[in-house]
Amino acid sequence: MWLYLAALLGLYFLCRWYRERQIVENLREKYVLITGCDSGFGNLLAKQLDVRGLRVLAACLTQRGAEQLRKATSERLQTVILDVTRTDSIAAATAWVKEQVGDKEILTTKPSTNLYLVTDCIEHALTSCHPRTRYSGGWDAQFFYIPLSYLPTALADGVLTWSWPRPAQAV
Repeated sequence: MWLYLAALLGLYFLCRWYRERQIVENLREKYVLITGCDSGFGNLLAKQLDVRGLRVLAACLTQRGAEQLRKATSERLQTVILDVTRTDSIAAATAWVKEQVGDKEILTTKPSTNLYLVTDCIEHALTSCHPRTRYSGGWDAQFFYIPLSYLPTALADGVLTWSWPRPAQAV
């Protein structure tokens, strides 16, 4: 009985490993739009996908951030200045993206202490022929936060805040 269970479990993981190793064809022809590329998560993801061969359209808030990103990447990565709080900036960036991409497909992503946990999940989701239905960037997400998300909100809030200090004065 245990041998059959172990064999089925092994077969499951072998099939999962095989499916996750398949990547989308023609990555060099795919465009990805990433916002928040000046630093942090967006910057790291832009660099990671550029190395992977995708054509990255990186939206930065500042000219300095755009220049630094351009220096650190290949000619496939192109930058645009985008302030998401201004309608005119959004319209200009939208026109720029349409000009760059034309009628080709575009994949969009939006911007942890270990940012690779997150960017590896996004990279796999964008490049895999069979992406997972749910990703968890790290053990804490996999064994604590995702199971916690299935609880009723009141109970989840109680679990998250039970050790917080109490306010000096109650409302």
